[in-house]
Amino acid sequence: MASSTRIAYRYASALMNQAKADGTLETMSKDFQVIMNAVKSSDEFVALLNSPVIRHNAKVSIFKEMFASSISQLMMNFLILLAEKHRESILPDIYASFTELYNEEKQLIPVHFATAVDIDEALRASLIDSIAKRTGKTVLPTFSVDTTLKGGITIRIADTMIDASLRHQLDILYRELTGSAAHSMA
Repeated sequence: MASSTRIAYRYASALMNQAKADGTLETMSKDFQVIMNAVKSSDEFVALLNSPVIRHNAKVSIFKEMFASSISQLMMNFLILLAEKHRESILPDIYASFTELYNEEKQLIPVHFATAVDIDEALRASLIDSIAKRTGKTVLPTFSVDTTLKGGITIRIADTMIDASLRHQLDILYRELTGSAAHSMA
């Protein structure tokens, strides 16, 4: 799996470099969204990407039929290259790597906020502003409600989790009172 991740990163990096050179970085990002919407909405398309039985010529024809009017020529050429190299199955990994590179290039940071109850827009804006000031980047926020938190908030920034939830505080208190590190009240 690590090998496919490295390969995906190389393809994403090459596409990123070409898009930057051509001045089409925003277009590539939008093109990837179109393709990934097809991946998310069509099990048949995912099966096509992963099928070793379907020849690359047939896959190229299907790519052209599906995306000719909705993606740029550079992205179409990229899809054709992936099919010719039998790498189309790692397209979601390439997308993930491209997204990371794109966010880095544009100083964007995805942040997921989970709260016990739905919060108002003013509090959302305050949270976004706080993270933006601390990171120096533009925040790409997602918000969700997680009733298991019992109160408070968790914030996930890449691999970092800030847990200011009541559940977490209760777990800490329980471990301190019982001397147990293994039990969780969640």
